[in-house]
Amino acid sequence: MKKLAILAVDDEKIILDSIKIQIEKNFSHKYIFDYADNPPEALEVIDELMQEDISLLLVISDYMMPGMNGEEFASALKSKMKNVNILMLTGHMSEEKGLDLIEKNIVLKVMQKPWKEESLIEFINKLSENV
Repeated sequence: MKKLAILAVDDEKIILDSIKIQIEKNFSHKYIFDYADNPPEALEVIDELMQEDISLLLVISDYMMPGMNGEEFASALKSKMKNVNILMLTGHMSEEKGLDLIEKNIVLKVMQKPWKEESLIEFINKLSENV
């Protein structure tokens, strides 16, 4: 059975720690969890996972990050892995912008910060059904 990973990308350590706690509490037996605090590091982590023959179930990305925002990161990632699932977390995006990213197939879903753990877990469970 192929190994699956969830990757979180956010420049705020407290956000990464929160996601890590929620993912590991609910899915430690099922998925590998990795994280990066900036998009270039995330792209390196993805390369490493691919070299180890680990597929990505989901990338959870912040929208507002220095150097490269979440939309730019998601677009770069989509050019590398066309079918990757991306969940955008944001506290700084209009609803219209979020819908635009979904319609353009750049991200699968947008969640506002602070998110509810139950919503994140339910979203991941739904993705799991399609694996």
